[in-house]
Amino acid sequence: MFRNEMGSKDKFDGQRKRGGRIAAFLGGVALSAVIISGALATTTQPPRLLAPPVSYEGQLSFADLVEKVSPAVVSIHTEKSTRVASLPPGFEDMFRNRYGAIPDERFQQEQRSVAEGSGFFIDSDGYVVTNNHVIEGAEKITVRLNNGVELEATIVGTDPGTDLAVLKVDAPEGQAYVRFADDVSLRVGDWVLAVGNPFGLGGTVTSGIVSALGRDNYSPGSYSDYIQIDAPINRGNSGGPTFDLRGRVVGVNTAIYSPTGGSVGIGFAIPASTADYVTSQIIKNGSVSRGWLGVSIRDVDNDLAMALQLDSTKGALVADVMEGTPAAEAGFESGDVVLQFDGKDIENARDLTRNVGAVEPGKTVRVKVARNGSFKNINVKLGERTEENVTASANTDDSKKLSMLDKLGVQFDSLTDQWREELGLDEEAKGVVVTGILPGSPAADAGLVRGMLVMKADGKVVKGRADLDKIIKKAKAEGREAIALRVQIGDRKDFRALPLSEE
Repeated sequence: MFRNEMGSKDKFDGQRKRGGRIAAFLGGVALSAVIISGALATTTQPPRLLAPPVSYEGQLSFADLVEKVSPAVVSIHTEKSTRVASLPPGFEDMFRNRYGAIPDERFQQEQRSVAEGSGFFIDSDGYVVTNNHVIEGAEKITVRLNNGVELEATIVGTDPGTDLAVLKVDAPEGQAYVRFADDVSLRVGDWVLAVGNPFGLGGTVTSGIVSALGRDNYSPGSYSDYIQIDAPINRGNSGGPTFDLRGRVVGVNTAIYSPTGGSVGIGFAIPASTADYVTSQIIKNGSVSRGWLGVSIRDVDNDLAMALQLDSTKGALVADVMEGTPAAEAGFESGDVVLQFDGKDIENARDLTRNVGAVEPGKTVRVKVARNGSFKNINVKLGERTEENVTASANTDDSKKLSMLDKLGVQFDSLTDQWREELGLDEEAKGVVVTGILPGSPAADAGLVRGMLVMKADGKVVKGRADLDKIIKKAKAEGREAIALRVQIGDRKDFRALPLSEE
């Protein structure tokens, strides 16, 4: 709003009377900040800024801040080889429809694909933070500095669970860097700046505010609650920093919500606390070690709260305890409701997973649980989370804990830029991508194949896996035996009938 109304000097000159009033008001705010700063000069904590800085013309200006932090932000260019079909479009569609992929390498050719992202230096040793999805699968990574110099980068380590990665370059002497804020107290409405490389343009700065905090529904499988911002970020901003008005990194831009593919003012950033912990672990160990309890958990709803004699739905219900795990050895029981973990209140199952994962394996922590109408403290020495024990934990769940899509034998993924490139879809395409089919399942019988885009289900637009699950559950509750899926294979659009039988 301020940029549109006051960003032009000509317009400002044409409205001097109005501008003078605004300048006077903002000057008063700035003066107040100076007085407060003087009053707090002897304390160790810097004062909270009351408004964005004011330039000599009386306009809002982030120029000093941008000049300070921009040299630490880089553009990231990646390259990798992919194999694409060389058949005529009609034959390609026929093969994909019948077999799910081009079956013979004779009908494929190698193609070099490139992608752009963002990152930033966190020290003078040449360590650069970015998103895991920016560099995943890359065969060559180039970091372009603010002054145009290009440096070849190597991967120090990645953490798909938080979508973070650390690169290493031979940084020039005196390379600027930024730090993660260690005392973030963001509030909804605080100003933030995003700096990055949207659409490969590089050195682009956008401003906005914190729209929401603690977003946990953007990426259900992640270990992070996200900061939602309305500073415009687009393709290529991934991995770039979000700054507060003191030039501290408060978040790492990782994704946007967009029905159109462009910015609509809803962006997500990984909080600085998470990014700092993860990147420190990667630099120190090359990977991230996470604590592990060995339990299956779920949220507590109102009915469960009443049945378990709880005052609220806060906490995580232990549905099952795996044998031989840290939880079993410590004395956890099925039916326990975890209320506190290592001194922190637990809101829900996701909150417990995130807190357990944030503790290093081998540490002994105290856990407060509700059991049979009373409270109990349990000391547990955490194990290390690995793919093997996570898979074993998942296998202890019975079929009732599987989602409806799992029962039907199909897996989906969000329509990312990588999928758009691989499937040759344009920016207007919407839906979810079929990533896996269980042979002999209802989904296989319906003719769903890997790489197929599902745009609509039962006439409703599908934006994510949760949408499909919800639509299918509703149809089953109504006693229906199948629903129609609107799908796209290559350039061809079609329908598939998905049986709702779980056998």
